[in-house]
Amino acid sequence: MRQPLALVLCAFLLATADDDAQAQGRTTDFILGAGATMGLATDEDATESRIGRNAAGGFSLRVVDAIGLRVEAGYIEKGAGAEVNEGGVAGQLNIEIDYLVLRGLLEIGGDFHLLAGATVGRDRRCNVDIDVSVEGIDMSREQSCEDMRIEANTDYGITAGAGLNVGLLGVTLLFTEGLTEIFAGDNAPDGRNRTISLVGSFRIPLAG
Repeated sequence: MRQPLALVLCAFLLATADDDAQAQGRTTDFILGAGATMGLATDEDATESRIGRNAAGGFSLRVVDAIGLRVEAGYIEKGAGAEVNEGGVAGQLNIEIDYLVLRGLLEIGGDFHLLAGATVGRDRRCNVDIDVSVEGIDMSREQSCEDMRIEANTDYGITAGAGLNVGLLGVTLLFTEGLTEIFAGDNAPDGRNRTISLVGSFRIPLAG
């Protein structure tokens, strides 16, 4: 026996409304992301960018409909290089520093959203690659910053960017400007980290 059309429509509308309520009521997403980072120190002598990898995981907590808080922890490869050609010394100097990072960002908007906040990073690996010749003699070497007695500072920075979600997938572009010198000490190289990161992500709804 056929159900009256009005009852069928009512059931459909109630189911749709329930689905919408669940979607709007979702407050927390777990985010996994990975991508590439281009790093360039702010030192005017730094002319070469390092293209490194990044990976992060965290949570997006929706505070109100248009504003959320995104907290992430991850691993980022930063660094920069410079051409050396002075006083009979010619070649390339590259500094590579990998950081464990923690980010706290405001997430403003919906599927398309703007991001702004703070980043702090602590180095886990630091290498200096010197590929030079002095008056025709190859003096190339690679050493860790620890071997060279150079200490890296905690890397504080401000981060801003934009992201787009399509279903459970997302893409984010982030720009980070370092606020502290990369290295500690009066005789250490000058410069702060400056990076651009492109990250693809997968969002897993946790609360609804």
